[in-house]
Amino acid sequence: MKRYLAILILSAGLLGTVLPASAQAPKKIPADKQRALLWKPDKGQYYFSHALVFDYQNKADKTSGTLKVHLDPVTGAMCFVKETSFGQGGKAFDFAIGFPDGKYIFCGTDENGKKVRVNELVKEFKPDVDTKKQQQDDFKTYVVPTENKREDFGFTSTEYDLTYATSGTQEKIWLTKTPFSVYPLYGLEFVESAVSLPVSFDYMNLLPSDLLLSEMNSKDVVLKLKSFGKDPYTANAKGYAVLKVE
Repeated sequence: MKRYLAILILSAGLLGTVLPASAQAPKKIPADKQRALLWKPDKGQYYFSHALVFDYQNKADKTSGTLKVHLDPVTGAMCFVKETSFGQGGKAFDFAIGFPDGKYIFCGTDENGKKVRVNELVKEFKPDVDTKKQQQDDFKTYVVPTENKREDFGFTSTEYDLTYATSGTQEKIWLTKTPFSVYPLYGLEFVESAVSLPVSFDYMNLLPSDLLLSEMNSKDVVLKLKSFGKDPYTANAKGYAVLKVE
């Protein structure tokens, strides 16, 4: 359910939130050799060298499987492909591309069989000063790190106790500190009637941009980051006519 955390939890955590001082910033992932040849946004072509792969179980609708999110580590852009990311949750879209500044590109086919491109902007990526401060304070209150840490695919993951403000109940989650923004993943929840992932990543108002939800086991969802590594994919938006949305 979109934005369910906004109801259950007081708005929490965003840019500027940090892990304990002992946690070092993860090393940036260098561009591979193919990127210089294939990353051509001016021509509508986007190259993604890596992929995040999650195992999931949605208890509410009794579905399970894997979810893949393609990544360009240089810009933090992410690509969601119908066959591996959202399936029937994307209407007639073939793929969607999200950027850390809140811009999204959706490419697909309309009811007349015409290839169309829809451009969207999620303004929540840049909260005002007061909202940002409140979110940071709430993060410290409701998302508390335990002493458990581990390495996941070269990144440091930390276990947290997440407390729901309305009920006082707790659940444990694992967050992985990344050298790229994960907001293109979380921000999909704010694009109405576009692409819906098989499990909700409604964490824009809960987590800072460099903390990826990598594991949780709640009453509604089981999620675990299964792999992260090289998995080249090229998305081509050329040939999709821009459709203006009022």
